[in-house]
Amino acid sequence: MNYIDKLYKKIEVYNKRYSNKHKKVAIKLIFWNLIQLIRFNKKYQNNTPEVANKIALYFSGGMGDILIGLNYAYYLLKYFSESNINIDIYVKNSDMVKTLDGNSIFKIYSVDHIEDKPYLLKIMLVRFPQIIEDNIIISKQRKNSKLLELTKIYKKFYSQNKRFFEYLPYMDGLTNQFSIINGKKRIQQADIGNLLKIDQDFKYKPKISHEKRILNNLNLTVGRYITINRGVDNSGNVIESTKLWSLSNYNELVKLIKQTYSDYKIVQLGASIDRCLFINNTDVNLVGETSIDSLKVLLKNSALHIDSEGGMVHLRKALDGGVSIVLFGPTSPEFYGYYDNVNIYTKACAMNCEWINETWNMHCINQLNEHVCMNTIKPLAVFEQVKQILEKNKERISQ
Repeated sequence: MNYIDKLYKKIEVYNKRYSNKHKKVAIKLIFWNLIQLIRFNKKYQNNTPEVANKIALYFSGGMGDILIGLNYAYYLLKYFSESNINIDIYVKNSDMVKTLDGNSIFKIYSVDHIEDKPYLLKIMLVRFPQIIEDNIIISKQRKNSKLLELTKIYKKFYSQNKRFFEYLPYMDGLTNQFSIINGKKRIQQADIGNLLKIDQDFKYKPKISHEKRILNNLNLTVGRYITINRGVDNSGNVIESTKLWSLSNYNELVKLIKQTYSDYKIVQLGASIDRCLFINNTDVNLVGETSIDSLKVLLKNSALHIDSEGGMVHLRKALDGGVSIVLFGPTSPEFYGYYDNVNIYTKACAMNCEWINETWNMHCINQLNEHVCMNTIKPLAVFEQVKQILEKNKERISQ
């Protein structure tokens, strides 16, 4: 019998015994309810599971989003280092993320199991962190000032900016602008209130292994090859994205490189053959042929990586692999670009168009001059940047 049924039964009994003594009935009901509250409290204490001294962090997206999420988790772990609070990571593609991470510092689980045990906090991270469950009050950390400060700042930010969370991914372009106004790039975007002090370099480092074996199998030498990617992550349904430079421009660029730097091998990377058109005259075509482990090795050890803004650029940066030449169009170099890369873009279009409409990455929205942002980037201009990087690389090798 539940509380309501018991209450009705008790009222019925008191009504029969004290039908004309309403004050007495009220007093007896007060005492009876106090007893019920004591019983509820004991039952609650006995049945409340112990809250793990951990935070569950859930995020999704492509390779770049995952890496930025792992970097945020690293800083969050550091923020709570004196409190002995740990971080568990929950993702949809847990096997891929485990390989990407390389068993670095986090335990990574499938998001299907996020409800299995109680955490201090469960945080969902898309662009900004959102607290989706808070069990601090029933934990041993309920007086932890850092934990309370973080929850206060995050909840306040959510209450003031709900549309950033409720209309994703359509708000991505506006969240970018919000972050730029507040002096933050994509890698720093989740650091609401600058609480974690995230800077522009990855402090999180994916573990990498079998470097010599992988390079030897491909007959590649550290610093003597160039990687090129013309494609977007497997995470979406867009193939020939507006973010991509034309195939003819890539063909011309490779031709220029090989004419002057024939001693460098050109290695084409890509998610799959149905998502990446082949570039002419590359020395090694690995489109659809690389595991995550191999991709890490190849990106870390190349003399130069050439790409549009995307996951491989973030991965090379996280691995301290050196400079990338990144071709920008619809997305913002000010927001996504790393300071130590060569970020190439023109001002031919009035502004970056990411998420101005739902098909921005499939169809150019510029009706006056279609795809002008990428079409005005010329192969010769990119090659001039390639020359500068490879000449510096030669000087470094000769020293």
